[in-house]
Amino acid sequence: MTLLAIDTSSAYASIALHDGRSVIAEETWLAHRRHDDKLFPSIQALLTQSGVDVASLRLIAVAIGPGSFTGVRVGIAAAQGMARGSGARVIGVETLDVIAHPFAALGLRVCAIVPAGRGEHYAGMYRMRRGTFSRTTPILVGTVADLARRVGLDTLFAGEIDDATAAELRSALGERAIVPSQSALARRAGHLAELGWARAADGAAVDPAALEPLYVRPPAVRGPGGALVGDTRLAPVASALRGG
Repeated sequence: MTLLAIDTSSAYASIALHDGRSVIAEETWLAHRRHDDKLFPSIQALLTQSGVDVASLRLIAVAIGPGSFTGVRVGIAAAQGMARGSGARVIGVETLDVIAHPFAALGLRVCAIVPAGRGEHYAGMYRMRRGTFSRTTPILVGTVADLARRVGLDTLFAGEIDDATAAELRSALGERAIVPSQSALARRAGHLAELGWARAADGAAVDPAALEPLYVRPPAVRGPGGALVGDTRLAPVASALRGG
């Protein structure tokens, strides 16, 4: 049995195949806002080079956000369409979970972040507790400065972190901010595939029609200096909307 993983929830796109033991093929590229231009040809090429037929797909894992409104919709639509054609079940996985996953075994607090536009980021804090690595906060949204005010311990920051964001984190937090190299930060669908396979084993797979995106709306009101009005903490997600 083969699982296809699809992640188009931000500027990067990534796809992977998993056979239940390991990732057997994977591709990641910078798609900007044109995920659909290359997505289906890339999936077909990945299937062909791996000797996997579309009809043999039984599981499809897809990143459901938060992230790019258009990107999330492209990924979910692709997963639903391919699932209907193959009879596969689908597993929706939060993008922040995918980002944090490869750092689970390090024993560190992990902050996964995704660009949210307008100088803000979506974020979630992760820790290992009683043998389970999971998000320990609501989904958050705010600026790097907002986020830094929540950090009191050494924290590994993961996600799409450019040089300017990394510098801002280090300026605000000093040695408490651990930022891996760009190659280590790359979000790979292989990680999504591992999570999807494990969650399918726990019964998380659903009918394609039941798959829903997770959209996050940032707080709209800020003071003259850019801080959140009436709250110096990173704000929790305002809503998780059904279908937009």
